[in-house]
Amino acid sequence: MPQFDYVTYPSRYNSLRLLGYDYASTRKLCAITLVTDVRRPLFADMPLAKAILTCLLSPQTLTKLQLRAFTLMPDHLHLLAGISSPDLDIPNVIGGFKSFTTQLYWKRSQEIFASGEISLPSQNVSKADVRESRALVPALLNGQLTLRPEVVELKNWPSVRSESFVKKHLWQARFFDHIIRNDNDLRENLEYIAMNPVRAGYVSQSCFYPYTGFLD
Repeated sequence: MPQFDYVTYPSRYNSLRLLGYDYASTRKLCAITLVTDVRRPLFADMPLAKAILTCLLSPQTLTKLQLRAFTLMPDHLHLLAGISSPDLDIPNVIGGFKSFTTQLYWKRSQEIFASGEISLPSQNVSKADVRESRALVPALLNGQLTLRPEVVELKNWPSVRSESFVKKHLWQARFFDHIIRNDNDLRENLEYIAMNPVRAGYVSQSCFYPYTGFLD
């Protein structure tokens, strides 16, 4: 199994709760990181990655979570989000998301055991002409076009064995959060989310990574 260089989180990501902070405020945003159990690169498997993002972007999740940005990496998920109602709070909403996605993970694990196959992104993508690629960039940046992982060349993508799906837990018990304090902090976290796949070496430009999104 090839060596996988995991992303090093900056120090601002931590699990400490600020004294007196109202986690039920609908006006606050948090940078949230969920990490897979034992940091297994489970989301290298395309069907599981798609299932996780389908759950994240479902009406059931978005009615509770004010999602502004996300990127799903092979072994973790970054979110920039707040809660949509004062009756909710971030820990409970994230807890519900983790519980439901764990069920999706169990289902996918059974499929892998039955078929013996894990679906990784293609390693033999036919590249488009440079002029054609440049023409697509504005549409990608404006959210008018979504790349499918099947047709994207993701370099340095980790391999994952079926044995990695034996474990019961999908996520680590704790998640890491950072409260967005000002506009500069917001810009830094948006840039971090956008550039995470680039820094990991998966794509040359953030707009080419199929598991990143920004919402109004």
